[in-house]
Amino acid sequence: EHLADLPEIVPGGQKLPEVHDTSKINRLEDEARKLREAIAEKEAKKRQGVREWDRLQRESETAGLKAELAEGHLRALNGE
Repeated sequence: EHLADLPEIVPGGQKLPEVHDTSKINRLEDEARKLREAIAEKEAKKRQGVREWDRLQRESETAGLKAELAEGHLRALNGE
């Protein structure tokens, strides 16, 4: 009974026709590959943007500290 749902034996040992349409599967795999590549490209751009943002933030903090030190030095020179 549990073998009833199996396909029948083909006489002469011929290969059974494909159960699924391979062209659709190939098309879907190609589409999935393209989507993965697009995602990887977007993530690379995002990482580059984040690195640039972090670099600019560090430069801004450094410039702020330099300005504070310069003001403190001027105050010290003026005797404040």
